[in-house]
Amino acid sequence: MNCPNCNTWNPDDKDVCWRCQTPMPKPKPPKKKRGAGFSAWAWIGIALLFALATLAQCFFLPGPA
Repeated sequence: MNCPNCNTWNPDDKDVCWRCQTPMPKPKPPKKKRGAGFSAWAWIGIALLFALATLAQCFFLPGPA
């Protein structure tokens, strides 16, 4: 990481610049990655399809005679 004051390279673990003693900025923590799973909307859609299929079998298919 380069010093914001004198542009001297410093290792990432340093708190101050080794040349000009300027405090180094803290590195930003890495962003948390989202999982590759289904979103909430996908699960809601699957549940609705299951409910519609169940209702269709109960109401639209003829029962035993």
